[in-house]
Amino acid sequence: MVASALDQKLRDHLLSKNNLFSEGGSFASSFQRPILCIFDRNFELSAAIQHDFRYRPLVHDILGLKLNRLSVPGEKGGMKSYELDSSDPFWTANGSLEFPEVAVEIESQLNTYKKDVDEVNRTGGNAGADFDGTDLIGNTKHLMNAVNSLPELTERKQVIDKHTNIATVLLGQIKERSLDAYVKKENDMMDRGGIDRNELLAVLKGKGTKMDKLRFAITYIISSETINPAEAEAVEAALIESEVDTSAFQAVDALMEGKPNPEIDSYLVFDPPAPKSSSGSSSSHLKGPFKEAIVFMIGGGNYVEYGSLQDLAKHQQPVKNVIYGTTEILTGMEFVEQLSQLGHKMGLSNPVATSSATH
Repeated sequence: MVASALDQKLRDHLLSKNNLFSEGGSFASSFQRPILCIFDRNFELSAAIQHDFRYRPLVHDILGLKLNRLSVPGEKGGMKSYELDSSDPFWTANGSLEFPEVAVEIESQLNTYKKDVDEVNRTGGNAGADFDGTDLIGNTKHLMNAVNSLPELTERKQVIDKHTNIATVLLGQIKERSLDAYVKKENDMMDRGGIDRNELLAVLKGKGTKMDKLRFAITYIISSETINPAEAEAVEAALIESEVDTSAFQAVDALMEGKPNPEIDSYLVFDPPAPKSSSGSSSSHLKGPFKEAIVFMIGGGNYVEYGSLQDLAKHQQPVKNVIYGTTEILTGMEFVEQLSQLGHKMGLSNPVATSSATH
C-alpha cells in the first residue's frame, strides 16, 4: 500500500516540467538510482525482539538511548547525561562490537592515554629542568608540543570516562539479568530452530525481568518450525507463573500461523518512470545491480537490523551504501509492549495485570 502510494506520487511529480530530477541539469544524466526496499514489521520479527550483545543495541535496549541521548547513574551518585552520536569517535568506531570486546577497547584506550600523559609530563618537565640557555628554540618547542596536546588529551579522557561509566552500568545489568545467557540461547534457537524444552523452561524460571522472559518465549515461538500445543501450553504456564502478561506471546503465535515466507519473485516492484503493467506494478523483476539501497521498515526498526545492514554493505565487493530508515526505533521491550496492545485488541489476554509486562 505504501509502495503503491509512493509510486503514484513520483509518477505525478515526473509529469511536471520542473521536477526534482530534471532541475539538476547534468545531475539527472549522471544520477544512478538507488533501490528502495520497503518492509512491513511482520518480516523478521525476531530482529525486533531478540537480545543482542553488541554495544550499540545493548545501550539502546538496556539503557534507553533516545534521540542519541541517555542518562545513567554516575560513579559519585546522581545521573549523568550523555550524547552518543557521530561526534563521539569511540561510539562510531566500536558500536558494532560485542560487549566484551568493547570493555577490552576501553581498557586499551585508557592505557594508551596514560602513556601519552606520561610522555607529555616527561617532555614538558625535562624542557624546563634541562634548560642551560644554549637551546632556547628546542626547549620551547618541547613545551609548546606539551601545551598543544593537553586539549586533545582532555577530550580523549572525557570520552574514555563516559564509556567506562556506560559500560559499568551495562555490566551490572548483564550480571543481574544474565543477559549474556539470553543472547547465547536465543542465537542457538535461531540457528538450530529451537532448543530443548527443559532448557527453555529453566530460563523462564531463572534470572531476568518479566520482559526478558517474554521476549525469550516469543523468540522460541518464532524460531520453531513446528510447535505442538503441549509445548506452547508449557511455555505459557511458565510465563504466567512468573506473572508475565502473555497477550503478546499469543499475538505473535497468531501472526506466525499465517505468516508468509515469500521469495523475491513474489515482491512487487515499482519503477515510476516505467509504464505500468496490468498488475499495477511497473516490472516483474529488478534491474540491477544497485550501488545504493534504502531499506525502510514500517512498524518499528532497531539497532540489530541497522548493524546487520551495515555489515552487509561493508562486505559487498565493491563496498555498497545502505541507508536504513524506519517509522521509529524501538527497543525489544517497546516492541513487545506494542504486541501486547495488539494482543489485547484481538481479545487475547490472561488474568495477569497488563502493567506486569512493563516491569
